[in-house]
Amino acid sequence: MVDYHTHTRLCRHASGEIRDYVLSAINKNFKEIGVSDHMPLPDGFDPEHRMSVDEFKTYKQWYDSVVEEFGDKIKIKFGIEAEFIEEKIGFIKEFVLNGKFDYVIGSLHFIGDWNIASHREAWKWDGRDVNEVYESYYKTVKKLVSSGIFDIVGHFDMIKKFGHRSDKNFEELVREILKIVKECGLCIEINTSGLRHKVGEIYPSIWILEIVKEYEIPLTLGSDAHDPNDVGKGFEVAYQLIQIYGGGKVSVFEGRERKEIKL
Repeated sequence: MVDYHTHTRLCRHASGEIRDYVLSAINKNFKEIGVSDHMPLPDGFDPEHRMSVDEFKTYKQWYDSVVEEFGDKIKIKFGIEAEFIEEKIGFIKEFVLNGKFDYVIGSLHFIGDWNIASHREAWKWDGRDVNEVYESYYKTVKKLVSSGIFDIVGHFDMIKKFGHRSDKNFEELVREILKIVKECGLCIEINTSGLRHKVGEIYPSIWILEIVKEYEIPLTLGSDAHDPNDVGKGFEVAYQLIQIYGGGKVSVFEGRERKEIKL
């Protein structure tokens, strides 16, 4: 098994260093692990959920150190979880281009200035039209996958995190997004962290995975671990989904190049 979505204390809302996550993966007999902490952003944007630009050097040093220490025991890939924010797209493109990453996860955490992933901002759902929020979310995801910046689409329908459900059918819009994913050669992450949140289910939902299978879009795996103990958490479910919707194959990366391996 592989786990491509992990965080560290550098993001301010997780615990442990890269070494702790690698040791957890080794103890659980993983063949490969990727580090993918939140990308820094300029102008003091969202400092409570990401490393600073200067701390990126520490992140890279941690990675180089664990490769030297554990590289003969497990494959360790250097990744980043990058935001899609139109106002900062120039910085994001340049950072990703120069980061020498093995892979880049593109994720959407913000609708405007609302952090839809933050427990502290969950109250902002109050009084909102859920259908309108969902539509705004998916329209922005469409821009994300069209940007040409990313390799992996992270937690595709994370908008459901706090249990808010739309009663509108968004299949047409989701199909538009997934057609672009297919055309651009991206892959979709099966992210198990939803099992640990109020929604209580994996990202993306089964109906979305059915379209993913129809379009033969490749899949990869991520626990979105914010604690070393969460590496691979929920992967007994994810493994079954890979078999059903991914033909038993999972995407892995090196130097931004994707290949598939059979689980």
